[in-house]
Parts: sequence; C-alpha cells; structure tokens
Amino acid sequence: MLSRNRFKRLTPKSNKSDDESSDTVSGKQGAFFTPKHEHKIYWRHIVILLCLWFGVIHYYERIVVKRVIKRCDWSRWEKWPPNATPHRVGLFADPQLLDSSSYPNRTWAVNQISKLVVDNYHRRNWKFVQYWLDPDTNFFLGDLFDGGRYRTDEEWMEEYKRFNNIFPKVPFKRTIMSIPGNHDIGFGDGVLEHSLQRFTAFYGEASNYLDIGNHTFVLVDTISMSDNADPKIASVPRKFLDEFASGYHPLPRIMLSHVPLWRDPKALPCGPGRESTIPFPIERGKGYQTVIDGYITPEVLSKVQPEVIFCGDDHDYCHITQTYNVNGVPKTAEEYTVKSCAMNMGVRYPAIQLISLYNPDATGPSPGKQTYQTEMCYLPDADKAMYMYLLTFIVSTGWFAYMLFFPVSFNKNIAIKMGKATTNTISSLPLPVSSPHGLRLMRTKYHIEEKPTSTFKAFLINYALLMTSVGCIFMYFFKTI
Repeated sequence: MLSRNRFKRLTPKSNKSDDESSDTVSGKQGAFFTPKHEHKIYWRHIVILLCLWFGVIHYYERIVVKRVIKRCDWSRWEKWPPNATPHRVGLFADPQLLDSSSYPNRTWAVNQISKLVVDNYHRRNWKFVQYWLDPDTNFFLGDLFDGGRYRTDEEWMEEYKRFNNIFPKVPFKRTIMSIPGNHDIGFGDGVLEHSLQRFTAFYGEASNYLDIGNHTFVLVDTISMSDNADPKIASVPRKFLDEFASGYHPLPRIMLSHVPLWRDPKALPCGPGRESTIPFPIERGKGYQTVIDGYITPEVLSKVQPEVIFCGDDHDYCHITQTYNVNGVPKTAEEYTVKSCAMNMGVRYPAIQLISLYNPDATGPSPGKQTYQTEMCYLPDADKAMYMYLLTFIVSTGWFAYMLFFPVSFNKNIAIKMGKATTNTISSLPLPVSSPHGLRLMRTKYHIEEKPTSTFKAFLINYALLMTSVGCIFMYFFKTI
C-alpha cells in the first residue's frame, strides 16, 4: 500500500487542459483556432495587400504622371536655333471644377468622392507641369467652374478658394485667368451681369492685351460681345476692340478666347489630333453656343489681326486655318481649339497646349518668318488608372473571400507556399516525445483558421481594416502632392 502511494506521487500529473490541447495542434504552434467569440485579424495578409496597393497607387499617381509630362519636354519638339532662349507658355482649357450641381442625380457621397478625385487630377497635373515643363507664363481659357454663373457670392467664394488651392500661382511667373467661359458668366443674351462683374473683379478685365515674349496676347471676351439683349454688356469688348485696332501694336499677335470662331466644318475639317470622328459641331442651346456667330467672327479677326488663335469650350482638339480681309487684303490665321485639361469632360485623353515664342529682334510679323511653335501635351490617362485601381480592388476582395470562406483550400494551395513551413504533431493521446506515432501537419505563418466561429464577421473585420488603410494611402498621395 505504501509503495503504491509512493508510485502515485512519483507519477507526473496530467491535467485536462493538456489533454485538450493535444487534440488541436500541440502547444503554442497550434494557433489555427482562436477562442470563442474572438475574430483573428490576419495582419500578415493585410500588410501584403497594402504593399500591393501602395505600389499600384504610387505608380499611377507619381511615376506615370512624371513620365507622361516629361514626354512633352520642350527640347523634344522645339526647332529654334542653337542657344535660343524662347519664352514658353502653357494653355489650360476648361478645368470646370465640379460642384454640387454638376451631377444632380448622384448621391452626396458619390459627388464628394468625384470632387476629391477630379480635384486631385487637376492639382497633381498642375504641379507636375510647373515643375517638369516650367512654363514662363500660364493662361486659362475659361470655364474655370462648372456652375459658377449660378452660384451665390458665398458659394462662389468657396469655389474661388478651392480653385486657388488646386491651381496655386507660381512665384515669378505670370498666370492669367481672366478669360471667362459660358459656365462662368453665361453666353450671349444669357450673360448674367452680376456673374460677369464678380468674375472680372477677382480675375481682371475679360478683354485685354499683354506683351509677352515679344508677342502681343489679345484676350477677347467674345461671349459678352455676343449679347444682343444688353448693349451695356456687349459694348465693353467692342470698345476694347476699337481701341486696340486704332493703337500701335507692332509685335506678332496671338488671340485667346473661350468659344471658337465660326467656320464651315465640312469645308474646314479639324484634321489629326481630334478624338471624335464627328465633324466640329455647330450648335446652340441654353447657356452655350459652340461657335461665335458668323457676323461677329470677321469683325474680331479684322480688328485683332492675329497670327494664331487659341480657344477652348469644345473640350476636343481642332486645328483649322481662318481667312479674313483687312482693307481688302486677304490674311490667314491658324486657329487651335485646345483640349480640356479635365478628366471628366468627355475626352479620353485630356491635354494642355504648349506655345514656344522666339522673336529676338522684337519685330512684327513678316512672310516666311515663324516666331511661335505649338504642341499638344497629353495628360495622364485617368481611365487607365481607375481600371487598375478597380482590378486591385477585385484582387483584394477575392483574396480575402478565398482566404476566409475557403480556408482549407487556401491553406493547401496558397498559404503553404508563402513561407517556411513548420511541422506540428497531432495525436488524440499524450505520447512520449520520442514516439514515432502521431499525425504530422505542415503549416506556415500565413495559414488561416480552418474552423472560425463566424466566417462572415471575420471577413468584414479584416476587409474593413484593409479598405480603411487603402483610403489612408490614397489620402496620403492626394495631400502630399
């Protein structure tokens, strides 16, 4: 009896918890399962997908933008004499900042996301153009805002501040934004006087001229000039044209306007560079007109006598040659309709227009003498970036769905290949350490719990963490440009 009790005391005690742990995976390495009512966060998988997201976002928000903008480098297309120092100009047409009225059928949340994405596209491209192309002067060709003509003063001021935040003026460079578009003030008889006065108060006179790079830039408010209902509105640009025509301006003239001049699209097709295969539209509607009236066009041309004309409004590219007469003498002027610089204006490939000016002798125009060169500069393809973000979203969603709804298959086909596998012994009975018996299970650090308490909740928790982190990555790139 005594010896039996002594044997009991010498025998190691086995508690219940040890037996239960042996039925799962022995020791701490058997962490396939978590305690009840707890949902494991798979940080390793979240970090892997975040690295994928960061790489994709960085590529399309920085690397692609730099590469696309640098394709427009002046040295690639300028053909001036060696050692020439041209004056370089960038033209930005129809940014049309989105506001609450741009897409009235969309929900508030969708509108806010749209504004965030479009604003980032503008801000990013503006800063990359100013850094890599470094134009000496920038002009905006109207339609700065989408619904600017209908905004109250308080609403308009908020949009004005937002515009300045997206397109900050660059020190020691001239940036002229005084050309109004029909979305800024209306068109023709529909020009809103208060909107026009407000626009000119903050951006300067809509009709004006500036001598830049030994050329005279003539800004003409042809929209107000088309107003037949209010002579007070139309008289301002007409008076400017009369005074300009009677003045002395010996330098080559470049005319800037928002709405293109009248033309016969069948006789004057746009040529290469235009996305649309449809001829240039000749239309009018509430608050817009695609070209200036035919009776105004020759008046403007004869008084300005430009060498070249740049305008916006159509959103797509067009290049034609205008003909006009001055005191019976026939003259010509090249007219370029500049593409919209916005990603949401109906063109797949937004662009800006670059102008290189070189007139070292400060002389006027003469036959055979070229003092300007121009090139269309494409901006990054926003649709392609969106497709890649969507593809990455689908991959992330599929990864988590496969991982959490089909963990056995995931562990067998994916997790086992993702890292160094370790061996775990599973047995229903406690065996000596040296025992060769028992089931051996291979696993890695990326294995997934195969019997979760709630698969759907685990999916939601892990997926929400991933998407929240992805949103933070986007905001980082949007705010640090």
